[in-house]
Amino acid sequence: MAGGIRHASDVDGGPARLLPMVFARPREALAGAHRVLAADPSPHDASIAQQVIGLVERDFGDASAAVGRLQTAVRLARRSGSAAREADALAAFGVALLHAGRTRAGLATLDRAVRLAGGADAARVRFRRARALWVLGRHAAALDDLRLALPVLRRTGDRIWTARALTLRALICLAQGSVAGAEDDLREAERLFATTDQEHDVAVAVHNRGLVAFRAGDLPAALTHLDDAARQYRRLGTPAPDLNIDRCAVLLTAGLSRDALDVADAGVRDLESLRGQATRKAELLLAAGRAALAAGDRPPRRPAPRRLGGSSPRNTGAGGPRTAGWCCCRAACAQGRCRRSSSGRRRRSRGGSSSAHPSRRRRTCSPGGLRSRSGGTPTPTGTSPWPPGPARTARH
Repeated sequence: MAGGIRHASDVDGGPARLLPMVFARPREALAGAHRVLAADPSPHDASIAQQVIGLVERDFGDASAAVGRLQTAVRLARRSGSAAREADALAAFGVALLHAGRTRAGLATLDRAVRLAGGADAARVRFRRARALWVLGRHAAALDDLRLALPVLRRTGDRIWTARALTLRALICLAQGSVAGAEDDLREAERLFATTDQEHDVAVAVHNRGLVAFRAGDLPAALTHLDDAARQYRRLGTPAPDLNIDRCAVLLTAGLSRDALDVADAGVRDLESLRGQATRKAELLLAAGRAALAAGDRPPRRPAPRRLGGSSPRNTGAGGPRTAGWCCCRAACAQGRCRRSSSGRRRRSRGGSSSAHPSRRRRTCSPGGLRSRSGGTPTPTGTSPWPPGPARTARH
């Protein structure tokens, strides 16, 4: 530690204990962070507290507010003189920038964090950069980071982050079509999580087992695992927009279009109440649109222009106008708002297609519903176009 300064977070019960609590017990972590800030902390400890609040906001609340909090955490970490603290705060900040649609800045921030960190700290930062690369579809680069990170995490006995890295590798295996490899990694990750108090990560493991079952074509097992994960997320009080997206995909594949529409509707309402990520909201609206198409709620031939603006009704419940056209229009608006937040450095490519980052180009609305634009094989009629979703690995 720079200058040999001993921070309160170096002592058992200090602010550092709050970081592992963010995903296991977010409300408790948030309350603890506010107590730290009220006690005139050092820059080092204030950085931890600001990072805790920013992480909770990023994943459980207002994603846009998280960027400012995490930027403050980076500034305080730099003042503290601790390279390890600055690297950790930079990594969290980089992921938040990606969530805000600032892909280039987010990756540059993560690169800076890797250069600053060393040892196990560098391995944890590499995991977060690998997760970002995976979201962007850069699987080979993501695996390169995991190959460097996993041996270090195993050697230091860090069971939580080893299990998280294995979970991410499993999701990359799924994206590449290797169900068996994904099952092996998820089995080991679940075993490691069971030895910790990270209840949220245990729920993630169950969620991901549902995705493996879905990819393997076992719909009853997929629904069972996803329903179990939903109960665990509810018990923990953590929102689960990704789970709603994945449940909707499985329900549609099973032919349960009305159930899928209800799941998507509930997910949109939850996300709107939290002012959550625009990209997640767009995916849920697209899911609702496809479910509405499958359920026979066809869009009007010439939707009224006012439905495209902010004056359109917000209610997506059973009594609201949740036609496929309405859902797709709202999804387009949500994605457009997210793109506009960072479009100053982007240009439209020829033909009018967007150059926004790949995770936002994956699905599009067409007269026949939604189809994958990820370059994969066409989806047969009657099956879901969704690849296994990102589950909750972003929360680290």
